[in-house]
Amino acid sequence: MNKLLDPPLRYFSIYLGAVSAIEIAHLTVWSLLFCPMLAGMAGLARRYSRQRSWGLLAAICVSLAVGMNVSYQAMAGAIPAVRSVRFDAQLLALDRLLIGETPSVWLERWISPPLTELMSACYLLLMPLLLVSLLRYFFRRRELLGEFYTGLFAVYGLGFLGYLLVPAAGPWLAYPELFNVKLSGGAITAFNQAMVEQGSNKVDVWPSLHVAVTLYILGFAGRHHRLEFWVLLLPILGLWIATFYLRYHYFVDVLSGLALAGFGLYEARRHADHPAINPSKKDTYANAV
Repeated sequence: MNKLLDPPLRYFSIYLGAVSAIEIAHLTVWSLLFCPMLAGMAGLARRYSRQRSWGLLAAICVSLAVGMNVSYQAMAGAIPAVRSVRFDAQLLALDRLLIGETPSVWLERWISPPLTELMSACYLLLMPLLLVSLLRYFFRRRELLGEFYTGLFAVYGLGFLGYLLVPAAGPWLAYPELFNVKLSGGAITAFNQAMVEQGSNKVDVWPSLHVAVTLYILGFAGRHHRLEFWVLLLPILGLWIATFYLRYHYFVDVLSGLALAGFGLYEARRHADHPAINPSKKDTYANAV
């Protein structure tokens, strides 16, 4: 099982181990989902420790991508089954301690339908950006696959652990009384609101993975694709503002997301620079093309 602590499985496996243990301790049905996922990753980790081939690395990366999506959807039931408390009050109190008020309240004076439409478009950027990145390094830039996935799933593993330990719903759900102006816009706003209302698991606030994942992708682009970094910079900055404008996150969520992205980039760099866990392109990727 110690092989689960090798990149790129390390942090997502820590999350799966934690949630599996808690679900087992509470005798919930969700343990029947998370325990097999953990066991499957342990099997892949054991095989990969014996033979570091591109095929096994690809299998690990696919399992991480699938596990991420399954875990996120399952949290809607799995976390309330073991954690009935919500930490919105504490997060709001931290915002007020640090900056006087949560930014969503400050931004209310700037609300307008055109700006809400723009902010909604920015907020929706995460999913296509993430999907393109996952596929890009899997099919076109395979020499960067292990590096990218190691950092990305450090972000997701620790982020999901944050959702487990500090579940919260966000200002829009927990404190609607703070706001006097309704967010209204056009088709993009309506689509984004429907996506959030139907797709959110209602515990996904601290840390902000919208911020962490997009900063990680932006930082990775800055390291490997400089032109892409400049193309993405303004839309991603817009996305970060949108997390406040649309009332989805507290200030401390975004601060934590920024720090988490920095850690993910550090882990990606460690993977790239460490010969023991990142064999040469010739050895590891020779059969990939």
